[in-house]
Amino acid sequence: GGLKGQAVQDISASFLGGYIFGNACGLGGGQDERLMTYMPEVAALTFFLSQHWQFPQLRQPAWILGARMLCKGLDGTARFDFRLANVTQAPITSDLVEVKLKGAAYNVSGSRPFAAFMSENQGFFNWRNRWDEAPLARRNKLPSQRDVGRGSWHAFEQQVKAWYRSVALTSYSEDVRPALKTLVSSLGTGPWLSGLWWGDSQLGFLAVWLSRDALAAPTWGEGAAPFPVDYYIYSAFTENPGNQCYVHAKAGCQACITRCMTNPLPDTAYWMPEEAFFSKLSCVPYPHECGENGIKEVVKAFAGRSANELWGEIEGRLGAAGGDTSRTVFDVLLGSRKVAADTNFVLP
Repeated sequence: GGLKGQAVQDISASFLGGYIFGNACGLGGGQDERLMTYMPEVAALTFFLSQHWQFPQLRQPAWILGARMLCKGLDGTARFDFRLANVTQAPITSDLVEVKLKGAAYNVSGSRPFAAFMSENQGFFNWRNRWDEAPLARRNKLPSQRDVGRGSWHAFEQQVKAWYRSVALTSYSEDVRPALKTLVSSLGTGPWLSGLWWGDSQLGFLAVWLSRDALAAPTWGEGAAPFPVDYYIYSAFTENPGNQCYVHAKAGCQACITRCMTNPLPDTAYWMPEEAFFSKLSCVPYPHECGENGIKEVVKAFAGRSANELWGEIEGRLGAAGGDTSRTVFDVLLGSRKVAADTNFVLP
């Protein structure tokens, strides 16, 4: 996102920094490596404070305050990032905000806070040995994507815990909480869970919504929206083009996939293993698999209900489905209901 004070989320691995240092030649495979390049202050901090024995990387979750986006053209599609053009009027002093840390005052850039944390599903299936599973996962059709078993390392509950642990203010030292509250006005996120790790994009949204709205947000303060989160939707996200379209209801989903297919990403904008393509197509070419319900319908259906009810419905209905992926997660969650969505939609 480009909003002032909105933290950009790096969908990282167990370490942030990707493989851009000492491994990748160029921008690497995903948004993690690209962010390192476009936010060189983050890259420098990652390099000099490295905690990895092989590659210069930092453990997640991590917040980096004071960083700036010093190159332009990067968005969730990475469609325009190949030029790596510098921002001609990057804020150097105009964006400084005074923050307190252990009684001392510091001037810190407030233009682009940086948050990096991972979902708990890396390697939940071996796409290298099962060539048929990656395309199924990209269509949200792989049964193991919908694991809701308690105790399973990549189940839905683990995603909720990971998001909450990373975003809750109480996860961090009391000394840095005032600085975080001063500099971070909101968080911009996207298809967390469902990039190159091939999770279900609908479950990824549900994990973000449940974790933020009911669990993490109250740790940031009181009021109607103590910690706003903007969920960005792309027809062609750099790590899994077309898959995020499935969070829309049928008409919007079909239009989204059609847009991805008619205006595909250039080869410079993404990397995917050969097993993940659809006859050399980078976009998911299955608009007929779009579900009846989307984000708007789900939010309206559960408005006013507790987080515990939503969580219980997700695990109960997906568990009862027994791995049947013939219907989307949202359609399973809402049963046979087709909820009329509000025209003016604001995520609570």
